[in-house]
Amino acid sequence: MNRRTKFNTSEYNQLRKLIKEKVLADKIEQKKIRNKIRSIGFHFSMFSSKKGYNLNDFEQLINSGQISIVDNGFENQKKESRNTKIRPKLNSTKFEKNLSSDPFKNGIFTQIEKLDKNKLDETGIYCFRLKANSKLPEKYQRILDNKQNRIIYIGKAEGQSLASRLSQELYHTSPGTFFRSIGAVLNFQPIAGHLIGKSNQKNYKFSKPDTELIISWLVNNVEICVFNCSNDFTIEKELIKKYKPILNHTHNPEKCQELVNDRRKCRMIATNE
Repeated sequence: MNRRTKFNTSEYNQLRKLIKEKVLADKIEQKKIRNKIRSIGFHFSMFSSKKGYNLNDFEQLINSGQISIVDNGFENQKKESRNTKIRPKLNSTKFEKNLSSDPFKNGIFTQIEKLDKNKLDETGIYCFRLKANSKLPEKYQRILDNKQNRIIYIGKAEGQSLASRLSQELYHTSPGTFFRSIGAVLNFQPIAGHLIGKSNQKNYKFSKPDTELIISWLVNNVEICVFNCSNDFTIEKELIKKYKPILNHTHNPEKCQELVNDRRKCRMIATNE
């Protein structure tokens, strides 16, 4: 089996492209993409026992010297990127004072596969909204109808790419608050007793079949809008205050008690309390 730690610039660019595609792909397509990655000679298991990896993990291997790019084109490419990759940033102070610049008000909401991959490679803020004909369970839908918008969650990808963060949120590639919340909202129950003896008594998870059903529901019923920022993420707090999304708890002036109760029930099942 071809396992390498040195790649040329062309291979590096191919690997970046494939890893970004892998993060956004479904499980069947991910397997095909992993085979392409391995055919180039990159095997993440050589460097870590972590299950799954993203573009940030790959870049960290390069920055730490565990992987080498062996031609001059890579260094030239990095220098060019540093010199030219200057993107306008949203003025957070102005945003807090004037929400007419709200990026979600007239933003484009779509499926994750249709989002701009260049944007997903950056950090930023994201918003989940129910599709026009989709509904939450009745007790939650009544609350959502009163809000006069379909936004259910706002989050941030800080210190990781939007692609990596959204894969956690939508495909449960690693534990996340949003996924636990939407599972509770959809009336799924976690694996009974699996948190007994664990230090983290909140991080409940669902069975594999239920996890797949939750993922399927999200893919079919939720659309996404993203925008990029890199330094000041306080605008997430202002957006949550404005929209009061039903699945956001922190910073939300209208915390959903129904969600608090259902998450508590899930924790009790997972800890056998």
